[in-house]
Amino acid sequence: MKIDNQYYLEQMKELLKEDYDRLVASFDEPLYKSLRVNPLKADRQLIEQEIALGEQTPFDQDTYYINDEQKYGKHPFHLAGLYYLQEPSATMAVNALDVREGDIVLDLCAAPGGKSTQILSRLGRSGFLFANEYDRKRANTLLSNLERWGADNYLITNSTTENLCPQLQGLCDKVLVDAPCSGSGMFRKFPETVNDFTEGTVRACARRQLAILDQAALTVRQNGVLVYSTCTFSVQEDEEVVSAFLADHPDFQLVDSGLSCGQKGFDEKGYCRRAFPWQGGEGHFVAKMIRTSEVCQARLRQLSCSHDKTVDAFLKEVGREDLKYTVINDRVYVSSQPLYDLNAAVLRQGILLGELIKGRLEPHHHFFISFPGLKNTCEITDADELSRWLKGESLFRNAPRGYLQITYRQVPIGFSKSDGSQLKNRLPKGLRTV
Repeated sequence: MKIDNQYYLEQMKELLKEDYDRLVASFDEPLYKSLRVNPLKADRQLIEQEIALGEQTPFDQDTYYINDEQKYGKHPFHLAGLYYLQEPSATMAVNALDVREGDIVLDLCAAPGGKSTQILSRLGRSGFLFANEYDRKRANTLLSNLERWGADNYLITNSTTENLCPQLQGLCDKVLVDAPCSGSGMFRKFPETVNDFTEGTVRACARRQLAILDQAALTVRQNGVLVYSTCTFSVQEDEEVVSAFLADHPDFQLVDSGLSCGQKGFDEKGYCRRAFPWQGGEGHFVAKMIRTSEVCQARLRQLSCSHDKTVDAFLKEVGREDLKYTVINDRVYVSSQPLYDLNAAVLRQGILLGELIKGRLEPHHHFFISFPGLKNTCEITDADELSRWLKGESLFRNAPRGYLQITYRQVPIGFSKSDGSQLKNRLPKGLRTV
């Protein structure tokens, strides 16, 4: 592929020196594609019953190279949230964040959800994730991806950083800013965007990145971690942004990322970390900082659990009377963690069980794919039947009346309502295959 953007080429030549020719040559080489297994729902052995996984990537323990990303995006295992399709080096940032069980984590620029799902995998069933995305369309994509993951310890907001971050002041153990950038690490995948890389674009991105980091800093507790990452190779948006942030925030220190993948960054001590195409991924930048100063902590109001006869009757029907839930504006949310009252557009917190409408409960797909082993299930084993189900067609089976969990290889993929002989398909239209 010929690259005509001279500004981009000159910037890369100055940055990479002897590795410049390797970057240029990479534009004629195949893209890296990978699949990250969701340990909350699956393991490699289960995935490999259906999908051939390649070698483990050097960036993450749960991520494997694959060949056919498009095919795997339509597989029922993807629909069920057993894995996430992600560019390999994009997993670096969360590993630098070093999330532990029990952590309170903020993913401030969270869409489309790759890093948020990875954080939830690290948290397990404890701790909590605040996942925010300013752009509403991208926030809906984030919602869809987190909905599949099977976790209940998260809250999704569609808010500005200026509104959200003061409300979370000093509360977070780990904060990730995967900032909007010029995206030069993705030019191999989207070559048509190469010409958008200009001096003005880079400067504008750097200003926006610093503004986001300024707000993110408010949320980090003493000794807490702030990780800044991008998918650009631009030193102005990477090391120089980190340097400018540290100059304005002397209570933060740049520390070693703890990563061995990729190569050292171009900061003075080599604490930052970078990945380039010849290192197994499309490209990423990561910087890890720790806050040393004391900080005042905000207080969030927790919402109380609810009690509703209609909801209780449904939970008894599906065999999960043990679950705690909260009703917010007639929507019923299940969570093992407290739910919070934030002054922000909250798109989801916990697992959406359903909605109360005129004295009845309309269940939601989110609930049925999040709790395997409900009381009444229907296993699909026939390939043709599976294909018809994924297209949104109803199935004809003798089955108990009421709501049934639909499974494939014992994995929940949706639900239906049975009249005794017909299973009416409740798979959301946006998830159906054509």
